[in-house]
Amino acid sequence: MQKSRLGLSLEYILTREDWLMIALKRPLLMMSLTVLAACAQTPDPEEKILQTDRVAADIGDLTQDGQSVAKLQTPPGFKQGDKLVTYEGPGWESDKVGFRLYLDNRNALDIFGKKTDGLILKSVGRGEDYHEMSDWGMDILKVNNSLGAGGFGVYENEAVRQIGKAESYSAEIIKDSLTQASIRVTHTQSEACENDVSATYSIQAGQRLSRINVQNSCVLPYAAGLIIHPNTSSIISEDTGAWRYKARYGVQSLVPDSLGLALFYRAEDITLAGADEDDDYIVFKPSVAPDYFTAAAWEQEKGGLKTKQAFTEWLEETQARLNKTYP
Repeated sequence: MQKSRLGLSLEYILTREDWLMIALKRPLLMMSLTVLAACAQTPDPEEKILQTDRVAADIGDLTQDGQSVAKLQTPPGFKQGDKLVTYEGPGWESDKVGFRLYLDNRNALDIFGKKTDGLILKSVGRGEDYHEMSDWGMDILKVNNSLGAGGFGVYENEAVRQIGKAESYSAEIIKDSLTQASIRVTHTQSEACENDVSATYSIQAGQRLSRINVQNSCVLPYAAGLIIHPNTSSIISEDTGAWRYKARYGVQSLVPDSLGLALFYRAEDITLAGADEDDDYIVFKPSVAPDYFTAAAWEQEKGGLKTKQAFTEWLEETQARLNKTYP
């Protein structure tokens, strides 16, 4: 081992210098560690948003006290009005709006208007009357004999109608993540279509749009529509890009107050657009499996669109976004 002129080990001298440097730098080192620890413990606001559950899918089984289940099929002899499912069918929601589908011959869409950006579906229809205003909101649409808020039916004898009876109906949650929820609904042996009809309903966080994708063919052309209520007016898009919209706006909620409804569809997919006493509708080409969006914007929604002008501007912005995203 090499010795210094004083007879001490150089290793010992270096070791002492190392310790001296560590001692001198220790306050700075400790400060750095403290800052790093604080950063690790302080959540990034954007990361917190991403980690928050902002969508939900729900199928409430009334035979199990309203427990939310992953899948449900109607039993033999089931008919409209039977107390099988909470709020009469499956539901899906974002932090903006909630949708529900009548799991029967109507196949129409209804709307839960939400005054909160929290998730509410898994508590709805379990005792309270969702047709009455509550802290979270309420069912805000009267569907009658129409397709409701963008549901699909069929076009027959130059008229649009609800899809009608099937041997049975089933609903299954196929995705329920933090940012996307999807439900598949199947009509087994649909009388109108003469085969099984399946459709997927999905929604993403922060969106008023719900995507509807029908997977099976039908002997009749499919149609989609928006209910026509008194005191509402029609809004039709400019012929710009691949996507178009039909919408209705006015005092049409059950509150009553203002509600906007819209259909977004590819122009090349349809053969006809029109209106009758029940629906403002589109008719798809016989060769097309419908893949379209429906939307609802309630004035009491948190950060809602409170005027026809605001709703129209949102329609135009959404059309532009769809043309860019799904050209």
